[in-house]
Amino acid sequence: MAIDSADLERLKLLNLQQLSDLEYILLGDLRDVLEEESTEETRRWLTAIVEALLRTVPREFALRSRGGYMNSLLLECPEADSSVRRLEVEQTTLCEQLQELYDRLQESGSFHAHAIELKRDLATWMDHLQSHNLREERLFQDAYFQDTGGGD
Repeated sequence: MAIDSADLERLKLLNLQQLSDLEYILLGDLRDVLEEESTEETRRWLTAIVEALLRTVPREFALRSRGGYMNSLLLECPEADSSVRRLEVEQTTLCEQLQELYDRLQESGSFHAHAIELKRDLATWMDHLQSHNLREERLFQDAYFQDTGGGD
């Protein structure tokens, strides 16, 4: 499935909230399809969902990174720099892993033969993404809601 240039342009116009909403929907779809029987039809659905995630997740990460709202976090809480760097490394790793999973879906041969392992790996990737997002959210909460003390 090729990425249409018009689709890419529309994706560029999406804001962070829209990308987050789209990611949420795609992850729900992925979870549902992972529960389906391992047929070639399932492979096509998984391929379409993973391809959509490949278009969505890196863009979302880019909007959240240092050029995006992570920059405001670092201005407010410079001591979070190492945590932000770890999150950015995780983002790169998650994108690379998703690309590898997509490539595996594209391999010729019977999907049924390696479907269990591939489905497990997709579920694991999804769990890692959700854990990453939770760590990022906690970092923001800690930075903005920390008790910095103060006088009376």
